[in-house]
Amino acid sequence: MALSVLSGTLLALQFFWGAVVLVLLLLSLFLRKMPRYILFVSFLLVIVSFFHTLLQEKNQKSDLSPQSEPSIHKVFIDEIPTIDGSSFVSFAKVKNEKILIRYYFDTEEEKRQFAEVSPGFVCKVKGQLAEPQHGKNPNSFDYKDYLSHQGVYWILEVQGFEGCVDRSTWKHGLTQLRFQGLKRIEWEFPPSTVGITQALLFGETGMITEDTMKAFRELGVVHLLAISGLHVGLLFAILHYLLLRVGLTREAASLSGILFLLCYIVLTGGSPSVVRASFMLIILIIGKQTSRNIGVIDSLATVFLLIVLYEPFSVFNVGFQLSFAVSFSLVLSSRSILQNSSSFKQMVTVTLVAQLSSLPFVIYHFYEFSLIGFLTNLFYVPLFSIIILPMAILIYLFISVGSAGLAMFPYQILLEGIQWLSSAVASLPFSTLVMGRPNVFLLLGYLILIYFAFVGMEKGKYLSVGLLFLFTFLHLVLNNYHPYGEIVFIDVGQGDATLIDLPYNHGTYLIDAGGEIPFPKEEWEEKKNRFSVGEDILVPFLKSKGITSLDALILTHGDLDHIGGAEAVLNEMKVGELLISPGSGEKVEVDRIVKMAQEKRIPVKEVMYRDNWRGDRDGLHIVSPLDKEYEGNNDSIVLYGEIGSKKWLFTGDLEKEGERAFVTTFDLPVDVLKVGHHGSNTSTSEAFLDETEPSVAVISAGETNRFGHPHPEVVERLKERGLTIYNTAVNGAITYRFWDKKGTFSAHLP
Repeated sequence: MALSVLSGTLLALQFFWGAVVLVLLLLSLFLRKMPRYILFVSFLLVIVSFFHTLLQEKNQKSDLSPQSEPSIHKVFIDEIPTIDGSSFVSFAKVKNEKILIRYYFDTEEEKRQFAEVSPGFVCKVKGQLAEPQHGKNPNSFDYKDYLSHQGVYWILEVQGFEGCVDRSTWKHGLTQLRFQGLKRIEWEFPPSTVGITQALLFGETGMITEDTMKAFRELGVVHLLAISGLHVGLLFAILHYLLLRVGLTREAASLSGILFLLCYIVLTGGSPSVVRASFMLIILIIGKQTSRNIGVIDSLATVFLLIVLYEPFSVFNVGFQLSFAVSFSLVLSSRSILQNSSSFKQMVTVTLVAQLSSLPFVIYHFYEFSLIGFLTNLFYVPLFSIIILPMAILIYLFISVGSAGLAMFPYQILLEGIQWLSSAVASLPFSTLVMGRPNVFLLLGYLILIYFAFVGMEKGKYLSVGLLFLFTFLHLVLNNYHPYGEIVFIDVGQGDATLIDLPYNHGTYLIDAGGEIPFPKEEWEEKKNRFSVGEDILVPFLKSKGITSLDALILTHGDLDHIGGAEAVLNEMKVGELLISPGSGEKVEVDRIVKMAQEKRIPVKEVMYRDNWRGDRDGLHIVSPLDKEYEGNNDSIVLYGEIGSKKWLFTGDLEKEGERAFVTTFDLPVDVLKVGHHGSNTSTSEAFLDETEPSVAVISAGETNRFGHPHPEVVERLKERGLTIYNTAVNGAITYRFWDKKGTFSAHLP
């Protein structure tokens, strides 16, 4: 029945995967020779879930409309707000429609006042509705889809609050308790323990530092920072034992436990793992009370069926996918693979089953898989389950009724030690395997081979596990030796970053690394995890392509919007050499990058026209600068080459003076021009266009950037010549994919 509902839902949302699940369903029904009434119910559920999902999708629309001017809105804050640095973000309701509100504080005092705003507050605000943005690079996180799957279609950009009143009712009681619990941890626990404690007790990961999250992710133990079935079972067991000790009957204790589980779902923010574990336990308890023989697999399937029927878009939630996939695999394995094993062997096998079953989902969403995850899970799972989680619960209870006393000190030392150890181990080479985002056929291959690996493990035959490893090896080979090439103008906002990835691993080059210009901020304005173009855009994009090494990183000149992400690239990628413009190393920002490269023993070269470099073998030639005197934009490294049957000119921030020197020195035909200086009117002169005669122009600029790039005069010049114009501010990433001598351009956004 669960498989039927999944099939119908996916047929409506993603036909290919719906068809795959439908085939599995048919095989299961007919090979097991199910009775006719089971066939009838299954097909009925496929049809019902299909049309139910289509209806839900059709109803995904807003009754609100865009506004040209700010106006007054009455917002009802429905969930716990997030205050990070100078920003206030919360889900709320306007005219009974769920929206996201965003506000920026002017003063530290205002920030302190808003710390008391909680679910149930009604505020009168002045603001303007704006549509959420789609992801602007291939494989990037799509914020608009993420919000729409939660029924949110607008962001209210608030310009000012005109007053808030607490109108909370009994319905907000549990959410208020969660809010107060999170605040208590924030105020009473040492700062180094706040994030992990909030995650373990209330399922809130917002206070965990990015370094800790990154380390746990690379170690394959990030699931421990989400409340799991083990957490829920432990809390229920403690409560049930205490209730029996105070004299309640087993029936009364079980009923109290069910009420606790329902409340705990709200207290933890309704995360998929908590919802799954809690309702599974409730179904098992009810089955036991009613003398019905409900198995664990039946309770898991029932919860899955109900959630997907209630909210079809939950199938897109990565937490939902991982929670049910791993649980399903462990439940099935408990009947055969995990039977008749010693405690240690069981722990090893459980870890192996969990790692294998999560593999397709992890590499699809995060592009890499932890090579040491198997070992780290063997150590971390018992540590968190037996020591850290019980300590967190007890210390929180002590603080709630009085003081934690001396218990806080060992807890703090333990968590700080775990975070230090995690960072140290994650920094070791080869701790993770970058696999890129697999296409649907690779993903299907993984699912089939993992199934046969489990079947083989049941029979004590491990040939199928070997086939899975072989398939993984072929996947990695395909990442590096694909027969097509790509040139991608990555959308890094107001900046430049261009990837050149040649076929059959002939060469991989990154021209510039984007970046953002930092503005001075006071301490209270700083976010816990500051946005970084390198860490948040460039590195994930490269990893999604399966790229782990670059033959060269070329920094055309020293402006921050071209070099700001270079440090993250040097940290995460193996770089063959770093090229900089002569004299640009005198700039502080470039000097820091050069020193970092030297520490990593990466060759650093100052290059100009006629210098040789490894890109020459692939037809990429340096044609500027022409002298060693660094004068900023006009001394950008300019590359010219023929790739994929087209002649390319990558100009950095070359301006009119540099363009004059180029056309005076060279007579080179150009098919594709990377427009200089983001389309500024200081570049792309009439004379330059007359000499180069490009047919395609690519502009790399940020949406609504403060410089007004690209300049209307430049755009008009390009249009007058009939050029095809691509602009990352409008089109997102621009990709040219070629095979042999044929290639096509595509824009990530239509």
